[in-house]
Amino acid sequence: MKDRRKRPRQSFLLLTGMALLCVALLVQPLALQGASLQSPTTLRVALGLDLPSAEFAVAEGSYELIDYLTQQVISADSANHQWVVTPVGINNLIVSDNINGQVVSSMGSSTLLLRQKNSSGLNVFSFKNKRYRGDLMIINLQGKIQAINLIDIEQYLYGVVGAEMGQGASLEAYKAQAVVSRTYALFCKENPQLNYDLGINTRWQVYGGYDTELLSNSLVKRAVDDTRGQVIYYDGRLIKAFFHSNSGGYTEACENVWSECLPYLQPVASPEDAMAGQFSTWGGETYSWEKTLTRDELNTQLANSCAEVGKVRSLLVKRLAIDPASGECSTKPTSSGRVTQLDVVGSKGTKSFFKDNIRTILGLKSTLFEIVCDSTVKVWNAFGLADEINNTVDFYGISGDGYKAKLNGNNANYYVLGADGLKTMPKDFSIITFKGKGNGHGLGMSQWGARGMAQNGKNYKSIIEHYYNQGRFDGRLSIGQYRS
Repeated sequence: MKDRRKRPRQSFLLLTGMALLCVALLVQPLALQGASLQSPTTLRVALGLDLPSAEFAVAEGSYELIDYLTQQVISADSANHQWVVTPVGINNLIVSDNINGQVVSSMGSSTLLLRQKNSSGLNVFSFKNKRYRGDLMIINLQGKIQAINLIDIEQYLYGVVGAEMGQGASLEAYKAQAVVSRTYALFCKENPQLNYDLGINTRWQVYGGYDTELLSNSLVKRAVDDTRGQVIYYDGRLIKAFFHSNSGGYTEACENVWSECLPYLQPVASPEDAMAGQFSTWGGETYSWEKTLTRDELNTQLANSCAEVGKVRSLLVKRLAIDPASGECSTKPTSSGRVTQLDVVGSKGTKSFFKDNIRTILGLKSTLFEIVCDSTVKVWNAFGLADEINNTVDFYGISGDGYKAKLNGNNANYYVLGADGLKTMPKDFSIITFKGKGNGHGLGMSQWGARGMAQNGKNYKSIIEHYYNQGRFDGRLSIGQYRS
């Protein structure tokens, strides 16, 4: 009896294990064969997703093309070869010669690998007219192609640091970027959300591959090599090393931009951001910018963002900080002055947007902005703060004897007495201008601020301490070799 009860359970476990293996093959292909692919510093960078096909070629060095799941060699001599891979169903692949169109292999599996024969030399492949170091994995994922670059993190950084920090920075600024980008990439690797670790755009960090490496100046490669393996720890744990282009003079607390409260993503002054305007037009626009929309353009932009409120009557902003303990709005403004709530009042109702989603909805560079309309006035609220009001059509004035009346009756304009004397104001706006500072979410290191600090003589460790520990030097933040 006892033995009979065991056998069905063992069979169930065996079948369950096989099912789990199939899932692992689909979702985590790097967990399998190949010692180089199991390296703790090998990254999976998605070069292309949901593609109908993938074209690639060997640009330099020596590669072999293999069926990854069976390890069968499809092409042992890949010099000057060009291929196109197309999915068949949801699991299989066809590999064709991209020059003559002949089928090279009809694979009964979902994963193809272009693998370096000798990783100690320079090996480069091309994909989508760009060149990359490392290996290339092609996966049929539910009938669509994923192209994933398998690359050691140090080589990956050669194609990141210059793309992110740009030309003209000093060595210490590049070093700061190298350590921050290395930390960010390895955190993503340790906490995977998908079957790859990183993408190639600003949603992650910009990765331009071997082509960007060649375009970067010599300081970039030196910065990566001089800081090899170094990452940022806070209280002994790898940090989420977020960074941005320009804070506009002050970074922000994480809870006021997204939701999580992190001790190393807290506000700190960044006056060196202002130096962006000294370098170039594009640099200056990251520090100070304007965006002007007509009412119709604003209505269209909100409608395109699925914010159906009808005809926009007013935009109301709040800059109240989030209480880290309760998660609720406090009565204190954000340290940087960033907007944390935007109320769009329209003919069909009011819709509210919060924190970093505000810049996405309106297409703004940051949430550090003021709204200026031809109808804007400021009204003091119960907290002693000034609310910006852009529509006063339904406003009433109350006289000393309690008499209430609309501002200047039903006229389209009314009169305001200010520091500049009496002036006429429209009750409703026709043009709205967002006057802002900064570029990005405002968390962690400001790249322009880092450039400025380096130019002023600060080294990369001081720059990192400033942005991720607010310059406290209390020992909670440390920079050391990566521990996998």
